[in-house]
Amino acid sequence: MKSLCALIFLCILDRSSLAAQPNVLHILADDMGWNALSCYGNKDVATPNLDRLAAEGMRFTTAYADAQCSPTRAAFLSGQYGARTGVFKVLNEKEPSRAPMQSPAANDALAPEVATLATTLRKAGYATGISGKWHIANNASVAPLRKRDGGGYFDTYGFDFAGPANGAEHHEDKTVTAITDDIIHFMEMNKDRPWFAFVSHFSPHTPLEAPEALIAKHVARGYQRAATNEGRSTERPIANYLAMLEHFDNQVGRLLEKLDELGLRERTVVVFTSDNGGLSRVTKNAPLREGKGAPYEGGIRVPLIVRWPGKVKAESTSDAPVHAVDFYPTYAALAGATPPAKHGLDGESLMPLLEQSGALQRTALHWHMPTYTTNFGRTPCAVIREGDWKLIHWFGDYLDTTGFTPDDKPYGKLVIGPRTELYNVREDISEAHDLAAERPQKAAHLTQALNAWLERTGARRPTQNPGFDEKRWWTTAEENKKAGGD
Repeated sequence: MKSLCALIFLCILDRSSLAAQPNVLHILADDMGWNALSCYGNKDVATPNLDRLAAEGMRFTTAYADAQCSPTRAAFLSGQYGARTGVFKVLNEKEPSRAPMQSPAANDALAPEVATLATTLRKAGYATGISGKWHIANNASVAPLRKRDGGGYFDTYGFDFAGPANGAEHHEDKTVTAITDDIIHFMEMNKDRPWFAFVSHFSPHTPLEAPEALIAKHVARGYQRAATNEGRSTERPIANYLAMLEHFDNQVGRLLEKLDELGLRERTVVVFTSDNGGLSRVTKNAPLREGKGAPYEGGIRVPLIVRWPGKVKAESTSDAPVHAVDFYPTYAALAGATPPAKHGLDGESLMPLLEQSGALQRTALHWHMPTYTTNFGRTPCAVIREGDWKLIHWFGDYLDTTGFTPDDKPYGKLVIGPRTELYNVREDISEAHDLAAERPQKAAHLTQALNAWLERTGARRPTQNPGFDEKRWWTTAEENKKAGGD
């Protein structure tokens, strides 16, 4: 009898322990710039659901991701910078073969032995689910990979549920509705236990796809319909893009309504952010400089909103610099989960900021971008932000984008030789004034700190390219073959 009572007590204790673990709803947009939402200053479109989320929680003004999709998603799931994991580029992106520098080889996936965020949360008793875009090991969405091996691929990375929403099948709205349906189903299945849901969207990335009624609505408001679904900088802001933002916001509203319906609002942490800055030819990122793909603020600064009733003060803001690598230690902390000791985390828990109980301990954030994305104006570089200061080091060449538009390729004039830029991003958010020459000691200090970090993480660096061709440097190997070259 005593043993039976003890067993019942342990079961009750275990259930109460699980109930104390908050759910995590992580909503990730694709290419949604820092100022895309009306609560971040967008006057062209209203985003009432995300604005409400911000009003009920904390809005971060200096949140960062990587400059492109794959590195951010890998950083989120691993809690490690791309310099450490080797996932530092969009893996299907072709690079110039005759450029001044040869980019280092990137890993084609997170290694299966990586203790991902989902793996760590699952071991802590969480149901784990994902739907939408994957783009860590390839250019596929979750659905085709799920069908290919019955879901085992995602089980390897720690996910119990991989939604069937297929990005290749829903062109009328960029799969936003289908992904939302998947996650709602996942929440319903797991309403009586703690869960982690990764809502991994394709929107508002090009091609521009949104419900026709919403596009027509913004055309009627006076905005131009896009001439091409890839967008043109001369058309900004484009009615199609505004429709995508509105539709995205509407679907976030459905997720929030479902939490209320299931009685899960009070015990669910809702986080919204983006994987990189806005695409310059589709949206204007001003006052930030440049956009997606670039190491400037327009490429890496993103919106971030966190709602956690009873824990995060409503209508609060934080200007502390944070990064996508911080979500892993944050979610582990709130779940009472312990990552494996051998899995070193580059991020830091945001709990002191969320609870307004203190500051973060680290002194700097880092980025490693050792590859070319010429249509975004970027050559191999690395970045450090320490306090209000940000240094960009170009390893061997640089694109002067003065006078060029986001539709040009290559996007800028090639300048040979390494280059270092220094900005005070608090005083100069537009990064208009390079202070490297005026503040040589600060530039030297940050250069030394950046190099130390690159060494510490084992970062792979670009090397000189013996096949450099100044006349056709931006062409890929495939383009060279078509032209009759090597």
